[in-house]
Amino acid sequence: MRLSLATKVFIAFAGVTIVFSAVVMFGVERTQTLYGQLRAINHRIVPLGLQLSDVQNDLRSFHVVLNERDPAVLRRSLQLTRLLNALPDNLDEELGEAALLADFSELEEVPAAQSEAFATIHRDLRALQARGGEFSGAASAFTAQVLRERPQGSELSESISETQTELSAEARALDNRLTQLRAELRVATDEALARADDTERSSVYALGALSLAALAVALLVLILIVWTLRPLTTLTQAARRIGEGDYRPLPSPSTRMGQDEVALLTEEFNAMAHSLAERDARLRSQHAALLKSERLATIGRMTSLITHELRNPLSSINLNVEMLAEALQERGIDTSDQEISPLLETVIEEVDRLRDITEEYLIYARLPSPKTQAEHLDDIVQGLIDFHQWEWSQHGVEVLLAIDDGPVEVDVDANQMRQALLNLIKNAVEASARGDEVVVRVARNEGRARVEVHDRGEGIAPEALERLFEPFFSTKSQGTGLGLPMTQQIIEEHGGELRVESEVGRGTRFCFELPLMRSR
Repeated sequence: MRLSLATKVFIAFAGVTIVFSAVVMFGVERTQTLYGQLRAINHRIVPLGLQLSDVQNDLRSFHVVLNERDPAVLRRSLQLTRLLNALPDNLDEELGEAALLADFSELEEVPAAQSEAFATIHRDLRALQARGGEFSGAASAFTAQVLRERPQGSELSESISETQTELSAEARALDNRLTQLRAELRVATDEALARADDTERSSVYALGALSLAALAVALLVLILIVWTLRPLTTLTQAARRIGEGDYRPLPSPSTRMGQDEVALLTEEFNAMAHSLAERDARLRSQHAALLKSERLATIGRMTSLITHELRNPLSSINLNVEMLAEALQERGIDTSDQEISPLLETVIEEVDRLRDITEEYLIYARLPSPKTQAEHLDDIVQGLIDFHQWEWSQHGVEVLLAIDDGPVEVDVDANQMRQALLNLIKNAVEASARGDEVVVRVARNEGRARVEVHDRGEGIAPEALERLFEPFFSTKSQGTGLGLPMTQQIIEEHGGELRVESEVGRGTRFCFELPLMRSR
Protein backbone atom coordinates (compact mmCIF):
# COMPACT_ATOMS: atom_id res chain seq x y z
CA MET A 1 0.00 0.00 0.00
CA ARG A 2 1.43 3.36 -1.02
CA LEU A 3 1.39 5.91 1.79
CA SER A 4 0.77 9.50 1.11
CA LEU A 5 3.24 12.22 2.18
CA ALA A 6 0.87 13.41 4.85
CA THR A 7 0.59 9.86 6.22
CA LYS A 8 4.36 9.42 6.28
CA VAL A 9 4.83 12.72 8.05
CA PHE A 10 2.12 11.79 10.52
CA ILE A 11 3.71 8.41 11.26
CA ALA A 12 7.12 10.00 11.62
CA PHE A 13 5.77 12.72 13.84
CA ALA A 14 3.86 10.23 15.97
CA GLY A 15 6.92 8.01 16.41
CA VAL A 16 9.21 10.87 17.34
CA THR A 17 6.58 12.34 19.65
CA ILE A 18 6.15 9.05 21.47
CA VAL A 19 9.89 8.62 21.94
CA PHE A 20 10.47 12.17 23.15
CA SER A 21 7.41 11.97 25.41
CA ALA A 22 8.87 8.86 26.98
CA VAL A 23 12.16 10.69 27.53
CA VAL A 24 10.38 13.68 29.07
CA MET A 25 8.26 11.44 31.29
CA PHE A 26 11.38 9.61 32.42
CA GLY A 27 13.10 12.90 33.20
CA VAL A 28 10.06 14.22 35.06
CA GLU A 29 9.72 10.98 37.04
CA ARG A 30 13.39 10.97 38.07
CA THR A 31 13.26 14.67 38.92
CA GLN A 32 10.13 14.25 41.05
CA THR A 33 11.67 11.27 42.83
CA LEU A 34 14.86 13.20 43.60
CA TYR A 35 12.86 16.25 44.69
CA GLY A 36 10.75 14.09 46.99
CA GLN A 37 13.87 12.63 48.59
CA LEU A 38 15.46 16.03 49.16
CA ARG A 39 12.21 17.51 50.49
CA ALA A 40 11.67 14.61 52.90
CA ILE A 41 15.25 14.86 54.18
CA ASN A 42 15.08 18.64 54.48
CA HIS A 43 11.80 18.50 56.44
CA ARG A 44 13.54 16.29 58.98
CA ILE A 45 17.09 17.67 59.10
CA VAL A 46 16.27 21.34 59.72
CA PRO A 47 13.85 20.69 62.65
CA LEU A 48 16.27 18.06 64.01
CA GLY A 49 19.17 20.51 63.94
CA LEU A 50 17.06 23.19 65.67
CA GLN A 51 15.83 20.69 68.26
CA LEU A 52 19.38 19.61 69.13
CA SER A 53 20.42 23.28 69.27
CA ASP A 54 17.57 24.05 71.71
CA VAL A 55 18.56 21.13 73.96
CA GLN A 56 22.19 22.20 73.90
CA ASN A 57 21.28 25.82 74.71
CA ASP A 58 19.21 24.66 77.71
CA LEU A 59 22.12 22.54 78.94
CA ARG A 60 24.61 25.36 78.57
CA SER A 61 22.34 27.84 80.32
CA PHE A 62 21.89 25.43 83.22
CA HIS A 63 25.63 24.73 83.22
CA VAL A 64 26.27 28.44 83.75
CA VAL A 65 24.00 28.32 86.80
CA LEU A 66 25.78 25.20 88.11
CA ASN A 67 29.12 27.04 88.05
CA GLU A 68 27.83 29.51 90.68
CA ARG A 69 29.38 28.77 94.11
CA ASP A 70 27.71 31.52 96.12
CA PRO A 71 24.65 29.98 97.84
CA ALA A 72 22.52 33.12 97.69
CA VAL A 73 23.35 33.81 94.08
CA LEU A 74 22.85 30.14 93.18
CA ARG A 75 19.45 30.18 94.86
CA ARG A 76 18.37 33.37 93.07
CA SER A 77 19.73 32.05 89.76
CA LEU A 78 17.73 28.83 90.10
CA GLN A 79 14.62 30.81 91.06
CA LEU A 80 15.07 32.99 87.99
CA THR A 81 15.77 29.95 85.80
CA ARG A 82 12.63 28.26 87.08
CA LEU A 83 10.65 31.48 86.58
CA LEU A 84 11.87 31.70 82.97
CA ASN A 85 11.04 28.01 82.47
CA ALA A 86 14.64 27.39 81.39
CA LEU A 87 15.34 24.36 83.60
CA PRO A 88 16.31 21.25 81.61
CA ASP A 89 13.51 19.21 83.18
CA ASN A 90 12.25 17.66 79.96
CA LEU A 91 15.45 16.60 78.19
CA ASP A 92 14.13 13.09 77.66
CA GLU A 93 11.04 14.41 75.86
CA GLU A 94 13.06 16.78 73.69
CA LEU A 95 15.61 14.08 72.87
CA GLY A 96 12.73 11.71 72.12
CA GLU A 97 11.31 14.22 69.66
CA ALA A 98 14.76 14.56 68.10
CA ALA A 99 15.03 10.77 67.83
CA LEU A 100 11.68 10.63 66.02
CA LEU A 101 12.93 13.26 63.57
CA ALA A 102 16.11 11.23 62.98
CA ASP A 103 14.11 8.09 62.12
CA PHE A 104 14.04 8.04 58.31
CA SER A 105 12.98 4.39 58.03
CA GLU A 106 9.29 5.35 57.86
CA LEU A 107 9.78 7.74 54.94
CA GLU A 108 8.90 6.07 51.67
CA GLU A 109 10.51 8.86 49.66
CA VAL A 110 13.97 8.20 51.15
CA PRO A 111 15.79 5.08 49.92
CA ALA A 112 17.14 2.62 52.46
CA ALA A 113 20.72 3.48 51.53
CA GLN A 114 20.16 7.10 52.53
CA SER A 115 18.03 6.43 55.62
CA GLU A 116 20.71 4.06 56.90
CA ALA A 117 23.10 7.02 57.19
CA PHE A 118 20.81 8.51 59.86
CA ALA A 119 20.08 5.20 61.63
CA THR A 120 23.15 5.54 63.88
CA ILE A 121 22.10 9.05 64.91
CA HIS A 122 18.61 7.73 65.67
CA ARG A 123 20.01 4.95 67.87
CA ASP A 124 22.39 7.32 69.67
CA LEU A 125 19.55 9.75 70.39
CA ARG A 126 17.43 6.92 71.79
CA ALA A 127 20.34 5.92 74.02
CA LEU A 128 20.87 9.53 75.04
CA GLN A 129 17.17 9.96 75.81
CA ALA A 130 17.37 7.78 78.94
CA ARG A 131 20.50 9.59 80.08
CA GLY A 132 18.75 12.92 79.52
CA GLY A 133 15.79 11.75 81.60
CA GLU A 134 18.12 10.88 84.48
CA PHE A 135 19.80 14.26 84.20
CA SER A 136 16.43 16.06 84.16
CA GLY A 137 15.36 14.21 87.29
CA ALA A 138 18.63 14.97 89.04
CA ALA A 139 18.45 18.63 87.97
CA SER A 140 14.90 18.95 89.30
CA ALA A 141 15.89 17.30 92.59
CA PHE A 142 18.93 19.55 92.87
CA THR A 143 16.84 22.65 92.21
CA ALA A 144 14.29 21.62 94.80
CA GLN A 145 17.06 20.91 97.33
CA VAL A 146 18.72 24.30 96.80
CA LEU A 147 15.44 26.19 97.00
CA ARG A 148 14.37 24.22 100.06
CA GLU A 149 17.53 24.77 102.09
CA ARG A 150 18.43 28.19 103.45
CA PRO A 151 22.08 29.22 103.04
CA GLN A 152 23.90 29.48 106.41
CA GLY A 153 26.97 31.23 105.10
CA SER A 154 28.98 31.99 102.02
CA GLU A 155 29.75 28.33 101.31
CA LEU A 156 27.51 25.64 99.84
CA SER A 157 26.62 22.60 101.90
CA GLU A 158 28.66 19.50 101.17
CA SER A 159 25.74 17.57 99.66
CA ILE A 160 24.72 20.45 97.42
CA SER A 161 28.31 21.05 96.36
CA GLU A 162 28.82 17.38 95.48
CA THR A 163 25.54 17.24 93.55
CA GLN A 164 26.41 20.50 91.81
CA THR A 165 29.79 19.11 90.74
CA GLU A 166 28.23 15.88 89.46
CA LEU A 167 25.50 17.72 87.56
CA SER A 168 28.05 20.12 86.08
CA ALA A 169 30.17 17.22 84.83
CA GLU A 170 27.12 15.43 83.44
CA ALA A 171 25.88 18.62 81.74
CA ARG A 172 29.29 19.08 80.17
CA ALA A 173 29.34 15.44 79.03
CA LEU A 174 25.83 15.71 77.57
CA ASP A 175 26.80 18.95 75.82
CA ASN A 176 29.89 17.28 74.31
CA ARG A 177 27.81 14.31 73.19
CA LEU A 178 25.24 16.61 71.57
CA THR A 179 28.06 18.45 69.80
CA GLN A 180 29.29 15.10 68.45
CA LEU A 181 25.77 14.18 67.33
CA ARG A 182 25.36 17.50 65.53
CA ALA A 183 28.68 16.90 63.78
CA GLU A 184 27.52 13.39 62.83
CA LEU A 185 24.26 14.93 61.55
CA ARG A 186 26.21 17.30 59.32
CA VAL A 187 28.31 14.40 58.00
CA ALA A 188 25.20 12.28 57.37
CA THR A 189 23.52 15.23 55.65
CA ASP A 190 26.55 15.77 53.44
CA GLU A 191 26.56 12.08 52.56
CA ALA A 192 22.82 12.17 51.75
CA LEU A 193 23.33 15.21 49.55
CA ALA A 194 26.30 13.50 47.87
CA ARG A 195 24.12 10.46 47.13
CA ALA A 196 21.44 12.78 45.78
CA ASP A 197 24.06 14.40 43.55
CA ASP A 198 25.12 10.96 42.31
CA THR A 199 21.50 10.07 41.63
CA GLU A 200 21.01 13.35 39.80
CA ARG A 201 24.17 12.77 37.78
CA SER A 202 23.11 9.25 36.83
CA SER A 203 19.67 10.58 35.91
CA VAL A 204 21.25 13.21 33.70
CA TYR A 205 23.42 10.58 32.01
CA ALA A 206 20.41 8.30 31.53
CA LEU A 207 18.32 11.18 30.24
CA GLY A 208 21.13 12.16 27.90
CA ALA A 209 21.43 8.60 26.62
CA LEU A 210 17.68 8.39 26.07
CA SER A 211 17.72 11.77 24.37
CA LEU A 212 20.44 10.54 22.05
CA ALA A 213 18.40 7.42 21.37
CA ALA A 214 15.38 9.58 20.60
CA LEU A 215 17.52 11.69 18.31
CA ALA A 216 18.71 8.54 16.55
CA VAL A 217 15.10 7.48 16.00
CA ALA A 218 14.31 10.90 14.62
CA LEU A 219 17.30 10.72 12.26
CA LEU A 220 16.22 7.29 11.05
CA VAL A 221 12.76 8.61 10.28
CA LEU A 222 14.23 11.60 8.51
CA ILE A 223 16.38 9.34 6.32
CA LEU A 224 13.25 7.51 5.21
CA ILE A 225 11.49 10.67 4.09
CA VAL A 226 14.47 12.89 3.22
CA TRP A 227 13.83 12.79 -0.52
CA THR A 228 10.27 13.86 -0.13
CA LEU A 229 11.09 16.58 2.37
CA ARG A 230 14.32 17.81 0.79
CA PRO A 231 13.23 21.51 0.87
CA LEU A 232 12.90 21.27 4.66
CA THR A 233 16.54 20.31 5.26
CA THR A 234 17.45 23.78 6.37
CA LEU A 235 14.53 23.84 8.78
CA THR A 236 15.57 20.50 10.20
CA GLN A 237 19.11 21.71 10.83
CA ALA A 238 17.76 24.85 12.40
CA ALA A 239 15.48 22.79 14.64
CA ARG A 240 18.55 20.86 15.79
CA ARG A 241 20.26 24.13 16.60
CA ILE A 242 17.24 25.22 18.60
CA GLY A 243 17.46 21.98 20.57
CA GLU A 244 21.07 22.84 21.42
CA GLY A 245 20.14 26.30 22.63
CA ASP A 246 21.11 28.27 19.52
CA TYR A 247 18.15 30.53 18.76
CA ARG A 248 19.51 32.30 15.69
CA PRO A 249 16.77 32.84 13.04
CA LEU A 250 16.92 31.32 9.59
CA PRO A 251 17.94 33.42 6.58
CA SER A 252 15.32 34.32 3.99
CA PRO A 253 14.21 31.28 1.94
CA SER A 254 16.34 30.56 -1.13
CA THR A 255 14.95 29.88 -4.61
CA ARG A 256 15.03 26.17 -3.83
CA MET A 257 12.85 26.83 -0.83
CA GLY A 258 10.70 29.40 -2.52
CA GLN A 259 7.42 27.54 -2.10
CA ASP A 260 4.83 29.55 -0.24
CA GLU A 261 4.36 26.85 2.41
CA VAL A 262 8.10 26.69 3.10
CA ALA A 263 8.38 30.48 3.21
CA LEU A 264 5.48 30.65 5.66
CA LEU A 265 6.97 27.87 7.74
CA THR A 266 10.32 29.68 7.80
CA GLU A 267 8.68 32.85 9.05
CA GLU A 268 6.84 30.93 11.76
CA PHE A 269 10.04 29.14 12.67
CA ASN A 270 11.90 32.43 13.07
CA ALA A 271 9.09 33.74 15.25
CA MET A 272 9.33 30.60 17.38
CA ALA A 273 13.13 30.98 17.72
CA HIS A 274 12.70 34.57 18.83
CA SER A 275 10.03 33.56 21.35
CA LEU A 276 12.19 30.74 22.73
CA ALA A 277 15.16 33.07 23.09
CA GLU A 278 13.04 35.57 25.01
CA ARG A 279 11.53 32.85 27.20
CA ASP A 280 14.95 31.33 27.89
CA ALA A 281 16.26 34.74 28.94
CA ARG A 282 13.24 35.28 31.20
CA LEU A 283 13.60 31.84 32.74
CA ARG A 284 17.27 32.41 33.47
CA SER A 285 16.52 35.77 35.05
CA GLN A 286 13.62 34.38 37.09
CA HIS A 287 15.70 31.39 38.17
CA ALA A 288 18.52 33.62 39.38
CA ALA A 289 16.07 35.90 41.20
CA LEU A 290 14.32 32.90 42.77
CA LEU A 291 17.58 31.41 44.00
CA LYS A 292 18.60 34.72 45.52
CA SER A 293 15.18 35.21 47.12
CA GLU A 294 15.14 31.70 48.60
CA ARG A 295 18.68 32.10 49.92
CA LEU A 296 17.88 35.43 51.57
CA ALA A 297 14.62 34.08 52.97
CA THR A 298 16.40 31.08 54.46
CA ILE A 299 19.11 33.29 55.93
CA GLY A 300 16.45 35.60 57.32
CA ARG A 301 14.58 32.73 59.00
CA MET A 302 17.74 31.22 60.44
CA THR A 303 18.96 34.64 61.60
CA SER A 304 15.64 35.31 63.31
CA LEU A 305 15.70 31.92 65.06
CA ILE A 306 19.32 32.24 66.19
CA THR A 307 18.80 35.82 67.39
CA HIS A 308 15.71 34.76 69.33
CA GLU A 309 17.71 32.02 71.05
CA LEU A 310 20.50 34.48 71.95
CA ARG A 311 18.24 37.02 73.60
CA ASN A 312 17.40 34.96 76.68
CA PRO A 313 21.00 33.98 77.53
CA LEU A 314 22.13 37.60 77.08
CA SER A 315 19.39 38.85 79.36
CA SER A 316 20.29 36.14 81.89
CA ILE A 317 23.97 37.12 81.78
CA ASN A 318 23.14 40.80 82.23
CA LEU A 319 20.81 40.05 85.13
CA ASN A 320 23.37 37.75 86.77
CA VAL A 321 26.01 40.48 86.56
CA GLU A 322 23.65 42.95 88.21
CA MET A 323 22.81 40.38 90.87
CA LEU A 324 26.52 39.72 91.36
CA ALA A 325 27.13 43.44 91.89
CA GLU A 326 24.30 43.57 94.44
CA ALA A 327 25.64 40.48 96.20
CA LEU A 328 29.09 42.03 96.43
CA GLN A 329 27.65 45.21 97.94
CA GLU A 330 25.64 43.18 100.45
CA ARG A 331 28.90 41.57 101.58
CA GLY A 332 30.61 44.91 101.99
CA ILE A 333 32.66 44.66 98.82
CA ASP A 334 32.88 47.93 96.93
CA THR A 335 31.97 47.26 93.29
CA SER A 336 33.82 50.42 92.27
CA ASP A 337 37.08 48.78 93.30
CA GLN A 338 39.67 49.01 90.52
CA GLU A 339 39.98 45.22 90.41
CA ILE A 340 36.24 44.54 90.26
CA SER A 341 34.64 47.48 88.45
CA PRO A 342 36.48 47.00 85.11
CA LEU A 343 35.50 43.33 85.04
CA LEU A 344 31.82 44.05 85.64
CA GLU A 345 31.84 46.93 83.15
CA THR A 346 33.53 44.72 80.53
CA VAL A 347 30.87 42.02 80.90
CA ILE A 348 28.04 44.56 80.68
CA GLU A 349 29.62 46.29 77.65
CA GLU A 350 30.06 42.98 75.83
CA VAL A 351 26.47 41.96 76.60
CA ASP A 352 25.24 45.32 75.29
CA ARG A 353 27.36 44.90 72.16
CA LEU A 354 25.95 41.43 71.54
CA ARG A 355 22.44 42.75 72.10
CA ASP A 356 23.07 45.47 69.50
CA ILE A 357 24.29 42.82 67.06
CA THR A 358 21.19 40.67 67.62
CA GLU A 359 18.97 43.71 67.06
CA GLU A 360 20.76 44.40 63.77
CA TYR A 361 20.18 40.77 62.77
CA LEU A 362 16.47 41.11 63.58
CA ILE A 363 16.20 44.32 61.54
CA TYR A 364 17.74 42.51 58.56
CA ALA A 365 15.50 39.44 58.97
CA ARG A 366 12.32 41.50 59.39
CA LEU A 367 12.96 44.36 56.99
CA PRO A 368 9.43 45.56 56.04
CA SER A 369 8.25 46.40 52.56
CA PRO A 370 8.85 50.06 51.72
CA LYS A 371 6.01 52.54 52.17
CA THR A 372 6.82 54.99 49.44
CA GLN A 373 5.79 58.57 48.80
CA ALA A 374 7.14 61.49 46.83
CA GLU A 375 10.41 62.73 48.36
CA HIS A 376 13.28 64.98 47.29
CA LEU A 377 16.28 62.67 47.23
CA ASP A 378 18.71 65.58 47.46
CA ASP A 379 16.99 66.79 50.66
CA ILE A 380 17.23 63.32 52.19
CA VAL A 381 20.96 63.14 51.45
CA GLN A 382 21.56 66.72 52.62
CA GLY A 383 19.71 66.17 55.90
CA LEU A 384 21.54 62.90 56.55
CA ILE A 385 24.97 64.48 56.00
CA ASP A 386 24.13 67.55 58.13
CA PHE A 387 22.96 65.31 60.99
CA HIS A 388 26.05 63.08 61.02
CA GLN A 389 28.69 65.60 59.89
CA TRP A 390 29.99 66.24 63.41
CA GLU A 391 30.27 62.49 64.09
CA TRP A 392 32.24 61.91 60.89
CA SER A 393 34.44 64.91 61.52
CA GLN A 394 35.66 63.15 64.66
CA HIS A 395 37.25 60.60 62.31
CA GLY A 396 39.02 63.42 60.51
CA VAL A 397 36.96 62.86 57.35
CA GLU A 398 34.91 65.51 55.57
CA VAL A 399 31.79 64.44 53.66
CA LEU A 400 31.07 66.66 50.65
CA LEU A 401 27.75 66.79 48.81
CA ALA A 402 27.44 67.65 45.12
CA ILE A 403 23.93 68.12 43.67
CA ASP A 404 23.44 68.51 39.91
CA ASP A 405 20.42 69.87 38.05
CA GLY A 406 18.34 71.05 40.99
CA PRO A 407 15.79 69.03 43.03
CA VAL A 408 15.56 65.29 42.37
CA GLU A 409 12.08 63.94 43.19
CA VAL A 410 11.63 60.19 43.64
CA ASP A 411 9.03 57.78 45.07
CA VAL A 412 10.75 56.18 48.08
CA ASP A 413 10.41 55.19 51.71
CA ALA A 414 12.42 58.01 53.29
CA ASN A 415 13.43 56.06 56.42
CA GLN A 416 14.68 53.04 54.48
CA MET A 417 16.51 55.26 51.99
CA ARG A 418 18.23 57.09 54.87
CA GLN A 419 19.30 53.72 56.27
CA ALA A 420 20.73 52.63 52.92
CA LEU A 421 22.58 55.93 52.37
CA LEU A 422 23.87 55.93 55.95
CA ASN A 423 25.37 52.46 55.46
CA LEU A 424 27.16 53.53 52.27
CA ILE A 425 28.50 56.82 53.63
CA LYS A 426 29.50 55.29 56.97
CA ASN A 427 31.46 52.55 55.19
CA ALA A 428 33.18 55.19 53.04
CA VAL A 429 34.11 57.25 56.12
CA GLU A 430 35.49 54.21 57.95
CA ALA A 431 37.53 53.25 54.87
CA SER A 432 39.07 56.75 54.62
CA ALA A 433 42.17 58.04 56.36
CA ARG A 434 42.24 61.22 58.44
CA GLY A 435 42.23 64.26 56.20
CA ASP A 436 40.47 62.45 53.33
CA GLU A 437 37.22 63.51 51.71
CA VAL A 438 34.15 61.43 50.87
CA VAL A 439 32.17 62.80 47.93
CA VAL A 440 28.42 62.13 47.65
CA ARG A 441 26.88 63.14 44.32
CA VAL A 442 23.15 63.32 43.48
CA ALA A 443 22.25 63.87 39.83
CA ARG A 444 19.84 63.02 37.04
CA ASN A 445 20.92 60.45 34.49
CA GLU A 446 18.68 59.73 31.48
CA GLY A 447 15.41 60.00 33.35
CA ARG A 448 16.67 58.38 36.55
CA ALA A 449 18.04 59.68 39.83
CA ARG A 450 21.68 58.67 40.39
CA VAL A 451 23.55 58.66 43.70
CA GLU A 452 27.32 58.08 44.00
CA VAL A 453 29.42 57.67 47.16
CA HIS A 454 33.14 57.91 46.42
CA ASP A 455 36.01 57.51 48.90
CA ARG A 456 39.80 57.58 48.53
CA GLY A 457 40.49 54.67 50.88
CA GLU A 458 42.54 51.55 50.33
CA GLY A 459 39.95 49.97 48.04
CA ILE A 460 38.58 46.44 48.07
CA ALA A 461 40.49 43.35 46.92
CA PRO A 462 38.98 41.56 43.88
CA GLU A 463 38.33 38.35 45.84
CA ALA A 464 36.42 40.31 48.51
CA LEU A 465 34.60 42.38 45.88
CA GLU A 466 32.92 39.25 44.51
CA ARG A 467 31.40 38.43 47.91
CA LEU A 468 30.71 41.98 49.05
CA PHE A 469 26.89 41.63 49.05
CA GLU A 470 26.79 38.19 50.64
CA PRO A 471 25.07 38.23 54.06
CA PHE A 472 27.51 37.91 57.02
CA PHE A 473 30.58 38.59 54.84
CA SER A 474 32.57 41.59 56.05
CA THR A 475 36.06 42.96 55.50
CA LYS A 476 35.92 44.67 58.92
CA SER A 477 36.91 42.83 62.09
CA GLN A 478 33.88 44.12 64.04
CA GLY A 479 31.41 44.09 61.14
CA THR A 480 28.29 41.91 61.05
CA GLY A 481 28.25 41.66 57.26
CA LEU A 482 24.61 42.79 57.03
CA GLY A 483 24.96 46.48 56.15
CA LEU A 484 25.57 46.10 52.41
CA PRO A 485 23.10 43.20 51.88
CA MET A 486 20.44 45.28 53.67
CA THR A 487 21.33 48.31 51.56
CA GLN A 488 21.15 46.25 48.36
CA GLN A 489 17.76 44.83 49.38
CA ILE A 490 16.35 48.31 50.12
CA ILE A 491 17.55 49.73 46.80
CA GLU A 492 16.28 46.76 44.78
CA GLU A 493 12.85 46.98 46.42
CA HIS A 494 12.77 50.61 45.28
CA GLY A 495 13.40 49.56 41.67
CA GLY A 496 17.13 50.32 41.66
CA GLU A 497 20.38 48.41 41.42
CA LEU A 498 23.44 48.86 43.65
CA ARG A 499 26.81 48.70 41.89
CA VAL A 500 30.36 49.00 43.16
CA GLU A 501 33.66 49.89 41.52
CA SER A 502 36.91 49.59 43.46
CA GLU A 503 40.62 49.61 42.81
CA VAL A 504 43.13 48.67 45.48
CA GLY A 505 45.00 51.77 46.61
CA ARG A 506 42.71 54.22 44.78
CA GLY A 507 39.38 54.03 46.59
CA THR A 508 35.85 52.72 46.08
CA ARG A 509 32.73 54.07 44.39
CA PHE A 510 29.19 52.85 45.21
CA CYS A 511 26.37 54.04 42.96
CA PHE A 512 22.70 53.30 42.38
CA GLU A 513 19.87 54.72 40.29
CA LEU A 514 16.17 55.12 41.11
CA PRO A 515 13.22 55.99 38.85
CA LEU A 516 12.31 59.67 38.89
CA MET A 517 8.79 60.75 39.79
CA ARG A 518 6.71 61.32 36.71
CA SER A 519 5.55 64.88 36.27
CA ARG A 520 1.84 65.24 37.03
